[in-house]
Amino acid sequence: MLELTQSIHSILLCFNMLLNKPVALVFKRRILPMKKSLLIGLILLLACRQDQSSKSVEMMVEMDTTYTTIGSPVTYAVTVQSPKDKIIQFPEWVLEDPLEVRSFSIHDGEKGQVGKYELVFWDTGKVAIPGVTIHVLNADSTLAYEMRADSMIMEVVSVTEQDPSLRQSAGGLMPIKDPVPVWFPLPWQTIILSLILVALLVGMVLVWKKRMKAEVSYEDRPEFLEEPDAVALRKLDELDQSGILDKGDIKEFYAQLSLILREYTENSLYIRTLEMTTEEIREHHPVFPYSDSQLDAYLNILSGADMAKYAKHIAAMDQCANDLNSSKTLVQDTVQFWKMTVNS
Repeated sequence: MLELTQSIHSILLCFNMLLNKPVALVFKRRILPMKKSLLIGLILLLACRQDQSSKSVEMMVEMDTTYTTIGSPVTYAVTVQSPKDKIIQFPEWVLEDPLEVRSFSIHDGEKGQVGKYELVFWDTGKVAIPGVTIHVLNADSTLAYEMRADSMIMEVVSVTEQDPSLRQSAGGLMPIKDPVPVWFPLPWQTIILSLILVALLVGMVLVWKKRMKAEVSYEDRPEFLEEPDAVALRKLDELDQSGILDKGDIKEFYAQLSLILREYTENSLYIRTLEMTTEEIREHHPVFPYSDSQLDAYLNILSGADMAKYAKHIAAMDQCANDLNSSKTLVQDTVQFWKMTVNS
């Protein structure tokens, strides 16, 4: 700005000298053309100077207040507008007592880069804030020049001066404030997990006690198991006295008769006849120790039972009675193949 003012001042002096009346009389024919040329040159020079000034760096400093109390932060904002070929650097601002820089931040504003300082004052009275210095760097990060802001005055007062209600009365103590309640956050997660753990432990104890009190009952088992022939003969007698034949239920009669014979064979010879079909028994007849006549009678009874159960064959009452008697005879005659006698 100083160079611009000096240039304009020199141009105006030259312009006044050329417009002097004695010179105008001597050079009367040349004055008018020279006036036009000087005016055009002045306009061009001012335009160039204005364009050059638009590429210069501008710094603006502002504060949010000029009146504060001890310990209260004050914002000191520095806005720098610079061309694209210049780099602005905010160096560390070192202040002496009673000033203190609490914090510093930089951000881009509408008018340029803004550096915000948070200042704190620790003494009362009018305190002079020295101007902050910024560095203007070229595109290659070399120092072009420095700019320093003007100092500012801040009036700092005590808290009691700002709020008369806080002044001490006759040198006594200030009134004691009421205690501030403090609320402690409850650890809900820990509480819920603890309750779940306690519930699990209580449940485990209750289940354990319940199992300890449970009485284990054992079924009464006979000292001696019945022989397979005795069981078969007893069940055949029960079937004969059940009255199934009197009711005409031929299918149920043969179903029970087949089951009794198969159980007898399996329990006496340990052959899984309950899981075998009649045809499978016929195919594996060599494993049975029965005689041919006994085996034929055995297979005939099982075949007749299959016909009644699956083919819905209705046998005569005489045939049913004969099959029942043949079953009893078969059981009695085959005992010798599996039961060991004392004499043997």
